[in-house]
Amino acid sequence: STPVSSSSVIRRRAPSSVTPLTWEKHSIAAMSSITIDPELKPGEFVIKSLFAEFAVLAEKKIEMVMAEPLEKPLSRSLQRGEDAQFDQLISSMSSIAEHCLPSLLRTLFDWYRRQSGTEDESYEYRPRSSTKSKGDEQHRDKDFLLERRDLAIDFIFCLVSVEVLKQIPLHPVPDVLVHEVLNLAFKHFKHKEGYSGPNTGNVHIISDLYAEVIGVLTQSKFQVVRKKFITELKELRQKEQSPYVVQSIISLIMGMKFFRVKMYPVEDFEASFQFMQECAQYFLEVKDKDIKHALAGLFVEILIPVAAAVKNEVNVPCLKTFVEMLYQTTFDLSSRKKHSLALYPLVTCLLCVSQKQFFLNNWHIFLQNCLSHLKNKDPKMSRVALESLYRLLWVYIIRMKCESNTVTQSRLLSIVSALFPKGSRSVVPRDTPLNIFVKIIQFIAQERLDFAMKEIIYDLLCVGKSQKTFTINPERMNIGLRAFLVIADSLQQKDGEPPMPTTGIIMPSGNTLRVKKIFLNTTLTDEEAKVIGMSMYYPQVRKALDNILRHLDKEVGRSMSMTSVQMSNKEPEDMITGERKPKIDLFRTCVAAIPRLIPDGMSRQELIELLAKLTIHMDEELRGLAFTTLQALMLDFPEWREDVLSGFVYFIVREVTDVHPTLLDNAVKMLLQLISQWKQAVQSSNKNHDTQGSTSGRSLSLDRTPALGVLHVVEGLALVVLCSCRPATRKLAVNVLKELRALHTTLGIDKGDEELAIDVMDRLSASVLESFIHLTGADQTNLLYCPSGIELQTLAEWSSSPISHQFDVVSPSHIWVFAHVTQGQDPWVISFSSYLRQENLPKHCPTALNYAWMFAYTRLQLLSPQVDLNSPINAKKVNSLNSSDSYIGLWRNYLILCCSSASSSSSMCSSSTSGSVRCSPPETLASTPDSGYSYDSKIVGTPSPSSLFKHIVPMMRSESMDITESLVLGLGRTNPVAFR
Repeated sequence: STPVSSSSVIRRRAPSSVTPLTWEKHSIAAMSSITIDPELKPGEFVIKSLFAEFAVLAEKKIEMVMAEPLEKPLSRSLQRGEDAQFDQLISSMSSIAEHCLPSLLRTLFDWYRRQSGTEDESYEYRPRSSTKSKGDEQHRDKDFLLERRDLAIDFIFCLVSVEVLKQIPLHPVPDVLVHEVLNLAFKHFKHKEGYSGPNTGNVHIISDLYAEVIGVLTQSKFQVVRKKFITELKELRQKEQSPYVVQSIISLIMGMKFFRVKMYPVEDFEASFQFMQECAQYFLEVKDKDIKHALAGLFVEILIPVAAAVKNEVNVPCLKTFVEMLYQTTFDLSSRKKHSLALYPLVTCLLCVSQKQFFLNNWHIFLQNCLSHLKNKDPKMSRVALESLYRLLWVYIIRMKCESNTVTQSRLLSIVSALFPKGSRSVVPRDTPLNIFVKIIQFIAQERLDFAMKEIIYDLLCVGKSQKTFTINPERMNIGLRAFLVIADSLQQKDGEPPMPTTGIIMPSGNTLRVKKIFLNTTLTDEEAKVIGMSMYYPQVRKALDNILRHLDKEVGRSMSMTSVQMSNKEPEDMITGERKPKIDLFRTCVAAIPRLIPDGMSRQELIELLAKLTIHMDEELRGLAFTTLQALMLDFPEWREDVLSGFVYFIVREVTDVHPTLLDNAVKMLLQLISQWKQAVQSSNKNHDTQGSTSGRSLSLDRTPALGVLHVVEGLALVVLCSCRPATRKLAVNVLKELRALHTTLGIDKGDEELAIDVMDRLSASVLESFIHLTGADQTNLLYCPSGIELQTLAEWSSSPISHQFDVVSPSHIWVFAHVTQGQDPWVISFSSYLRQENLPKHCPTALNYAWMFAYTRLQLLSPQVDLNSPINAKKVNSLNSSDSYIGLWRNYLILCCSSASSSSSMCSSSTSGSVRCSPPETLASTPDSGYSYDSKIVGTPSPSSLFKHIVPMMRSESMDITESLVLGLGRTNPVAFR
């Protein structure tokens, strides 16, 4: 270990004449100029460089904390996990401590003393603000700020100490340094009488951090810590009892809350429990209620990890003695109201670490007490009783493996009927995290699967109930469904026994390690259910899921869509209240369960439609889950891909109307993502086949034939979205067409007779632009020298200066008329109508155009009430086309698309080449708007040009010049096939 001179990396304390913030600025400038002599030995150079970097970063942290409000908890800024760079630095100091722990600790203490101004060994920790006169407001505020700085220094010191002290087993440390850590920590455990101020919360956080430091130290220096604690406790016990002494004892006890028993070697285990016996003796002797409760809390924190680690019985006399010392007294005291909250967890822990016979003789008596408290009016007490119950149940089932069948059945029935009363709509106790109930069912299923399914889950999910008697009991159903998924997942992944529930305590340093459980996302098939022994129950759960989803959709699904009139101008938090809240929570669970469970009774189309509609639900989390499920179906289920894509397209056409432009943009973005995921899935599948030496052709044969039909459906929608007057929305449509081309290539589909719309439009773009660019002030250089650089995206996003159309005698009529009618404001409409000329898109992409005709006609009908001045719902009259959001501009573009693509119904039917793609009749597409206002939307069969003309020609009577001129533009572009 290379000794390190700290003088080169430690600075002096801030001079009292300088304010804290200016001091910070000077100090960082000084620190950033630290130079380390490169001639040093390698080890010394590394540690000095690392510590210099630590000092700079720590100073920056302190400066940041000083600029924050005094009330803000320090843990939010300094805790591990908040700054990756600082975390990495502390971890590096931990690694280097293996080789030079004493030097590092000495340097750390030097840094701490000089930062805190505590070079004097006799320094007694005391909050600053209590040392100043209360009357001096300015002085007091400065004190609070300086005190926050001191606390931040302590926080950083503890973070490093926790990491480096873990290395004591690998590198011995002189006792003097261990005592220095101990003394500093125990000074922070002293009760600060009469202290109050904005830093109170942070003072407690620092005490907890020093308790964590002591917890680490007990792992290697247990006897030293024990001796210090017992000495401090004796001193306090000898004082005359007063509220101050009581609080001081409690603060001291809390300082040991992160002490953990070492399970091996057995000598360390015995030493830990001899210390526990000393504390137990004090617990029995002390009369003060608060001290008793603090000790009970300490025992619980220490015993729960022991109970979780014990696989079988622990036949160690010291543990048996400890349990027998405390059990009867704590059991008796727990029945008294003033002690029950604090002592129920302790009685539970004593039973959990006891020997098998002791447990079986006593647990059922305490169990009855727990069950009787589940309905306690005090929610804290009912929660404590439930947590005691679920820990005892774990020991009984997982460790003890139950008793005889009859006795076990009787015990379990009494527990289940208390938690999930038959005929009740809720669970007991109410307002409790549902995961506790889920875990209880999981524990029972570990040894008694049939009981868990038939007696609990079936009842919770209302399995086998008729439609008349079926009602949504959100909490019960949520628990039942989650329990089934957890049990099935555990069996399929061969997880073995579930671990004992711990307290879930979070370390103040932020060091808590949580291992996130990864759940399976593949569908549980009949075969897999059979393998894990659940084939008997699996179909029933799928039917129940179908039932629940249908009822939820009726109650809190469709009605809470963001496009619904009832939800307009409402905030989600105002709408998701009362009975709706638990129902939406259940809805989230059901949606998250798909595709793991596919509801039985719902067709594929119905399910996709339900999920698609949920992507515009008021609840943000539900929206996210619904789209995640659609993505999972797209990625992992090749047979669902076309249905998902076409279903989502029909959903956009029907449900996401033009009066919700933001929702429409979001929906098109989601569509783009789904196409992209199909492409990625096929690419990764092709890679896998290539690595296995298979031919890629074979892997694509499933996707190739029918996929073309669904690509045309999506092209149809993209053409409709290109009608938008908003360049950002048109850009999304162009991206969809581009992504479709990439997917087409990835799938290896033959070109066939029809071209992709994007190819045709890209090819035409230069000539389209050339036809009207002379009317604009735009630079024509690019067009002349690089026509291949002009493509659809260029025109869709291009906004030129206004077109001068008044003296135009050069352009063909179709250009001049459009420029005149649109007042020269909208060059896109000229481009769009040019693409739709009969020799262009209709000739090369008939199928895509036919879908576009059907979708555009639906959108036109839905939008007509917004533009017709005589419409009862048209409160907002639009007279001008100047606004890019004008409904009339959009309506005109739909009209041009409809008239250009309208053809006879027979051609539409013959063009629908793919059997797998649903060709929805318009009566399902053009649903009547909420207002009750509707144009002729109930047309039988495929929309025909005559129904279009019946719909629009009467609008020629309109008093609005914008509407009549739009009609001229549209009707003037009518496809000749439709003339008859």
